[in-house]
Amino acid sequence: MIDDLNLFASQLVTLWVVLEPLSHLSLFLSTTSHLDRKERHKAAALGLLFAFLILVVFTLIGRLLLEAMGISVLAFQISGGLILFYFSMTMIFGDMTSHPVEPDADRGFAALAVYPLATPIIAGPGAILAMVLFSDNNRGAPLYQHIITVVALTAMMTLLFVIFWLGDYISKAIGQSGASLLRRVMGILLAAFSVNLVLNAFQKWLGLPEI
Repeated sequence: MIDDLNLFASQLVTLWVVLEPLSHLSLFLSTTSHLDRKERHKAAALGLLFAFLILVVFTLIGRLLLEAMGISVLAFQISGGLILFYFSMTMIFGDMTSHPVEPDADRGFAALAVYPLATPIIAGPGAILAMVLFSDNNRGAPLYQHIITVVALTAMMTLLFVIFWLGDYISKAIGQSGASLLRRVMGILLAAFSVNLVLNAFQKWLGLPEI
């Protein structure tokens, strides 16, 4: 029971760091700025649903897809770690809100929910990499551990929906400086996570002691 709770907690924290709700909130608000409140809520619901389905698909067949393309999980882990590290540097040293996504007044909430909300904002490279690694770690594990991974993803998508729903209030409450501070803290955690991914891949490849 304790091991299952630890698995759930570790995966939830990883998804929190990778998805970084406040950065996604700023992108969500800038992308849907031309929509009214009701349409914005619909866009959030659809976008998160589509992102959830994309991530579940990669959880189920991500490993098979890599094998079909002749890509090892370790190579995918290293490349993903490098991409996440670069992204974490932009979170720490760059202001991601300085170049917001330009709203397109000609696109409705359904079109925005697919692109760019579902992908690449929510179901981006970091989230996809995390789900593939979760799936690989659960290989050969009992079915309930795979269910725990899906439950962790569901919990994270629900939390994101609540944050998007309350986006206007949260943005006013913490202000731009507060959002910038939290984004940089999340960037530091993401940098450590990405470095750990690369080091673990080399540890497994070279047969070195665990880090």
